[in-house]
Amino acid sequence: MEHNLRNLLLILTPVLFLANLAQSFFYLPASSRHASSPHMPSALYYTLFVAFFGAMIFALTAESLPLMWVAIELTTLVSAPLIAYHRDKDGLEAMWKYLLICSIGIAFALFGTMLVLHSQTIGSSRWFMAGFAFVLAGYGTKTGLAPFHSWLPDAHSEAPAPVSALLSGALLNCSFFAIVRFREIAPAEAVGFCDNSMLALGIFSVAVGAIFMVRQNDFKRLLAYSSVEHIGLITILYSLCAGCVDVKNMVVLALFAHIVAHSLTKTLLFQTAGNLLLAFRTRAVPVVQGLVVSMKGHAVLWLVGIVFICAMPPSVLFLSELALVFSAPFWVSALVLLLLFIVFAAMMKIALSMVMGKPLVKPDILPKSLAIVPSILLIAIILLGIASIFIVMA
Repeated sequence: MEHNLRNLLLILTPVLFLANLAQSFFYLPASSRHASSPHMPSALYYTLFVAFFGAMIFALTAESLPLMWVAIELTTLVSAPLIAYHRDKDGLEAMWKYLLICSIGIAFALFGTMLVLHSQTIGSSRWFMAGFAFVLAGYGTKTGLAPFHSWLPDAHSEAPAPVSALLSGALLNCSFFAIVRFREIAPAEAVGFCDNSMLALGIFSVAVGAIFMVRQNDFKRLLAYSSVEHIGLITILYSLCAGCVDVKNMVVLALFAHIVAHSLTKTLLFQTAGNLLLAFRTRAVPVVQGLVVSMKGHAVLWLVGIVFICAMPPSVLFLSELALVFSAPFWVSALVLLLLFIVFAAMMKIALSMVMGKPLVKPDILPKSLAIVPSILLIAIILLGIASIFIVMA
């Protein structure tokens, strides 16, 4: 499982990096023209952006657990300044919140790593369970698992769109992979504790995401809480198939498919949200109305992206969530279905209110180049969804 997940992320992460790097070439000049305050120099932005990508690849390829810890900590240090790209009060506050909370989480992860290594030395499953608890809390902070997610909504909403997309689509996956590495070396006596802990945090994350999406008035924060929800679903899926060596297992395939589909779809949505922010100069949902009249192309990108992230066919997420429901215990399936219904209702209400109706304000005219990368992603996601349905039917 660990080897296959690493290979998947080593393919997916560069794809997400290139997509957001390309979007940065279009987004940053447009953002600077709309900015009312100084922003980070472009040279520094691209340097940190590439370093952020390098740190994530380092985390995925690190051979030892301590070296992986160093790489995850490096992702925090190089990505934090990117959150404060606009150098305004809210951005700086989000950056320091990200640094503080994630540094505490990383400290927990280091302590947990020491306990796990100690447990391997003396052969104690109890010490391993204690270490895994700290690892799950520590790396769970970087992963965005509730209740350790409090940095995530602020960082995702304040960062420039390409950075938000890379944080949600790539960083959360790399941090989740760190947890997977510890679970894969769990002794038999600790397997039940590890899986049940991950299942509980996964369900709690889906619940927190669903609750905070209801009556959400900030469309970028809406996407941030969607990330909390989906990392919860990914954690649930992994808890159901942890330790499985058959990569053709239905739940394993669902796990891999969910990771890919969520990362690509969330990248599309964050890039589109960044364009809407440039056009309307606000993240307030009540102000952004009537997109079907004022910004037809972005209305399609936004509405289809929301439909897909809510796991409606032909989204790949529909198949992965269906596999979760069929594979989980009855009470887990029932609870997850209820929470997913709340998520669907909340996100579709907001999406339709933004797309339909009459525009309340006239948006600024955006360069057409800003829609190139999101459009390519949308086509790729649709084709991927259709292909997956045909594969399942075959």
